[in-house]
Amino acid sequence: MKRSIYLKAISMLLSLMVVLTSALTVVQPAKALAQSNEQNGVKVEYKTDGPVISVPDKADGTPPSVTDVVYDKDGNIIPDPNGDANEEAARLLAAATFSGTNLALHKPAFSSGNEVDYLGPELAVDGKGNTRWSSAKEDEQWFYVDLGEKKSFDRVVIRWQTPADTYKIFVSDDAKTWTNVKENDGIIPCKGGVEIVDFPVREARYVKFQGVKRAPVEGTLYGYSFYEFEVYQLSDLQSIIDKVTAALTVRAGQTKLDWIAAGVPEGYNVSVFGSDRLPVLDRDGNIHTPLVDAKVNLIIQVEEQNNPDRKLLSGSVPVIVPGLHKQTPDRNVEPEVIPSLREWYGDSGNYTLTASSRIVVNPKDESQLRKAAEITRDDLLDLTGYTLEVAVGQPQAGDIYLAIDPSLSLLGNEGNVFKVAEYVSITSSSATGAFYGTRTALQIMKQHEDHTIPRGEARDYPKYEKRGLMIDVARKFFTIDFLQDYVKLLSWYKMNMFQIHLNDDVGEPFADGTRAAYRLESATYPGLASGSGYYTKQEFKDLQLIGMDYGINIVPEIDTPGHSRAFTTYNSALGDDSHLDISKPETVEFIKNLFNEYLDGSDPTFVGPEVHIGTDEYWGSDIERFRWYMDTLVKHINSKGKHPHMWGGLTQYNGTTPISNEATMGIWYEPYGAPQQAVDLGYDVINSQNVYMYIVPTLYGNYLNSQFLYDEWEPNKWENTTLPLGHPRVKGGMFSMWNDVSEANGLSMDDAHIRLLPGIQVVAEKMWTGTRDDKSFAQFNNRTKVIGDAPNADRSHKITVGNPDNLVMEYLFEQEFKDSSGNGFDGKAVNVDIAEGKYEQGARFNGGKSYIETPVDAIGFGWTASMWIKPDKDNPEDAVLMESPVGALKLKQGKTGKLGFSKEHYNSTFNYVVPEDKWTHILLKGDDKGVSLFVNIDEYVERLEMQYPKMHTLVLPTLRIGSETNAFKGTLDNVVIYNKAIELLSTENLALNKATESSEPEFPYYSSDKAVDGNESTRWSSKYVDDAWFLVDMGEDKDINKIVIKWQGAYAEKYQILVSNDKANWRNISGEGGVLDSKGTLDILEFDTTQARYVKFQGVKRATVFGNSFFEFEVYSPGQIPEYKRLIEMMDNLLPKVNGNEKLRQLMLQVLNRYPYDANRPIDPIKTLASQLQQK
Repeated sequence: MKRSIYLKAISMLLSLMVVLTSALTVVQPAKALAQSNEQNGVKVEYKTDGPVISVPDKADGTPPSVTDVVYDKDGNIIPDPNGDANEEAARLLAAATFSGTNLALHKPAFSSGNEVDYLGPELAVDGKGNTRWSSAKEDEQWFYVDLGEKKSFDRVVIRWQTPADTYKIFVSDDAKTWTNVKENDGIIPCKGGVEIVDFPVREARYVKFQGVKRAPVEGTLYGYSFYEFEVYQLSDLQSIIDKVTAALTVRAGQTKLDWIAAGVPEGYNVSVFGSDRLPVLDRDGNIHTPLVDAKVNLIIQVEEQNNPDRKLLSGSVPVIVPGLHKQTPDRNVEPEVIPSLREWYGDSGNYTLTASSRIVVNPKDESQLRKAAEITRDDLLDLTGYTLEVAVGQPQAGDIYLAIDPSLSLLGNEGNVFKVAEYVSITSSSATGAFYGTRTALQIMKQHEDHTIPRGEARDYPKYEKRGLMIDVARKFFTIDFLQDYVKLLSWYKMNMFQIHLNDDVGEPFADGTRAAYRLESATYPGLASGSGYYTKQEFKDLQLIGMDYGINIVPEIDTPGHSRAFTTYNSALGDDSHLDISKPETVEFIKNLFNEYLDGSDPTFVGPEVHIGTDEYWGSDIERFRWYMDTLVKHINSKGKHPHMWGGLTQYNGTTPISNEATMGIWYEPYGAPQQAVDLGYDVINSQNVYMYIVPTLYGNYLNSQFLYDEWEPNKWENTTLPLGHPRVKGGMFSMWNDVSEANGLSMDDAHIRLLPGIQVVAEKMWTGTRDDKSFAQFNNRTKVIGDAPNADRSHKITVGNPDNLVMEYLFEQEFKDSSGNGFDGKAVNVDIAEGKYEQGARFNGGKSYIETPVDAIGFGWTASMWIKPDKDNPEDAVLMESPVGALKLKQGKTGKLGFSKEHYNSTFNYVVPEDKWTHILLKGDDKGVSLFVNIDEYVERLEMQYPKMHTLVLPTLRIGSETNAFKGTLDNVVIYNKAIELLSTENLALNKATESSEPEFPYYSSDKAVDGNESTRWSSKYVDDAWFLVDMGEDKDINKIVIKWQGAYAEKYQILVSNDKANWRNISGEGGVLDSKGTLDILEFDTTQARYVKFQGVKRATVFGNSFFEFEVYSPGQIPEYKRLIEMMDNLLPKVNGNEKLRQLMLQVLNRYPYDANRPIDPIKTLASQLQQK
């Protein structure tokens, strides 16, 4: 994760970045509120020779100059970038034109005041993207330009640096009497970025910006600042756009767009600038008839024939292209897959896979498709248990047939035609497309126990070219087998890019004391690879080759010159702490040689087509040298025949030294590098936006917000910018898992997977298929649960059982090691004896190699395990109760003597010692938040999830009860395991999904209901005020005794908790003093039981400049535990006395064997039985 966002997550005081960056002589970029103005459906496209860039002030505090130092391709200083010595630098300084003549360019400009003398108004009309006007720090500031004479115009473009909250645009003939261009003295809500303001044609000499209200930038109020203030007359182009978009239709059978019929006047050219469905309607205007009606979003360009520089782009223009067929209700509905199919035309009936089915490859395509066929065979064995033949020839009924058809190239390299009749036919122009078609078939069959697929035909192809995931393996090491499984998982969901972030720094040292890691073997620099884990070059090459088989491009990332402590630790002469000293030629050669090791020779390590060079968050003072360094690496990677990727940062690192645009830029944080700026400069971009697309476990963004992404996001949407659908430079998106504090907080690969899987599912849907109005998020979410993990890559350890209680295994030992759950998971004992148990028989473990092996390897998050245990005296350290490759449950954790568990290299310990030579009941429940321990229901309770952000989680190890090497010594009875987390002491969160109210939220999507939805990736967030409030209505009066608040980074330093029965009269339950103090993260408030219907949070004082925000607000009641325990104790005492009545004894045993699970159920039947026992 990027350091600036780390600081934000740690303290939410992003104004710290202002201090940091000012110390580094970098102008703090503003966080714009939005960056596109779609009032008239218009978007802007610039000439690529007119970038919008900014330059920081120099070290001595003087303003930047176009004659400041610039470097050439060899790193030599160029004194004058505007001179003949560097034409490219001069080109990059050329004025940024907008569709013709900017009437304000180089005209006199005036302002109410300036932040400093050298940021004057003339800099906003100089046509340069690296200079700006900045106002005084007051709301009522203004700026105006004198056009020299009265001119007609209808558009103002403001290129913001620090945007307003609201403002007005005025015009005048005399600079004294001003008229608002908007009706009713309209106030304009600022959207930041490159903002377009359109209005009816005006004729005037003066054009004025009038500030109304400033917007805080990360908590601080500055003045207004913009790079350029531009004035245009575009009404003729806009009217053509409006006319064309209104008239543009496609008729059935039409093969090309008809611009004449759309009413394009003479003297103008109209073309397709972008299309978000190229296989249906391409950029040449060619129409390829889909199976069924298809919606295509176009970007239309209009240009003047005699002045090609004078042009205008539309926004997204939806067009319906008629299909060959009409899908009717009597036909098979579209099968449910992720990502969903682009086109489907149903038939009737089903195809059924059987044990005699084959996977058949077209003979001419065997060399290309055999590997895809073999993988499909292996995956079908995992899904169905069938071992199918891979054959070469012609298909028969029941087969799956794979073939290459070059004529399908219009569907792209990944598209395919999927036909289901007597056999399944998958054809594509490439092996990758055919393989993706097999994923469709397998996903459908996974959802049907009879392995059927509805008959019909699909044309399937991606909406976006790049669909990726990045994992930071530097700060948290992931084993090579995990990465291999993730190749399978990404391919399962038709993702195609897997970026591996190989080096970075950590705050808290690794176990070996180091504070950085580089994760790839190096022969050039022996010892560079981290001792806490690395990949051999052969392992990493093999990973890429596996990726190629699955249609996944592995993109290795070596991040420099920031985040480089691994290199400076290896050789201190390379730089200082986490930054390389790129002023030294030997430092640059070190990095180039490292890349050369993996790229050169007959057996290179990096065999894929793309390499990521990092280049983000470099805080060195010489920005021009850094720009030269970026350019050097981009050109170096290109010279090796690879395509470079880099992190976007050209707003933060504005300057004059040219940087090659032959690279793809990941736009992750708009104040550092904005998407519009990147595409203007000619870069392809990938949306990696931090707010939407970052998972930073235990810090912020614990999960992606799947519902928001499904309902509102596509890769053209950043937090503050939305580019038009179909923009040819927007190649796709990539979400990232940054592990800034994962190692320190105990995040395991299982913890990572449970966070990554739902992100993969929703992002895959939105990048392959896009937005579907006919499928709700609820419907999509149902699909995710069924489709789950990829075949032969089970990372969730989910198991389905055929009983409503989710009971997986039950070993009562009355029939030795037989599973009495009904699931047939009988155990096999090794050095385990049947002995006297708590109730009748138990199982005695003898230490060392002593275990019961079960057919279930592990159970993923959402489990409960309970047992009666009677340990012998003097058990050894690390004595094991249960184990499997995922971890171990221990009677004694190391030298502590206390109950605990281990996973990977992490150890967790309960503050509890299991008594020796005495029966004790322990129950543990585990989910993705942690593990809880309940001893004899409530005699001792410890919830390790309450130690958040420390991650004390465990996938339940069920392969062996006992151990192959160090089993505990003692006896167990009634070992019971469920695949759901059962909460003993509180049957429900009384606030869950109840009605809520609050003071005004920060944004509409941070509404109050998000705090009671049970989803810790959503949250309520208030406006930036101290007295924000939130309340939940439980529907009726309830007995309550506990409240839990799970804070986001913006928490209340002081607050109150109030309760009420009528929402009018409130009681303060905040304890002595009536005000609670908080340190954030997690607050647990316990109090004497009281009755209330409404529970209210009332803010008193914020801890940050932001408002108050929490992920969940939970309310709990005391429950019925005491009465249940009394009844069980009575039965326990009476059981030995019940003689001669076997039926009654068995009824008692049923109740006792179910202990303690009936504590959460109605206990009236137990009361009735107890009453009968007392009567006897």
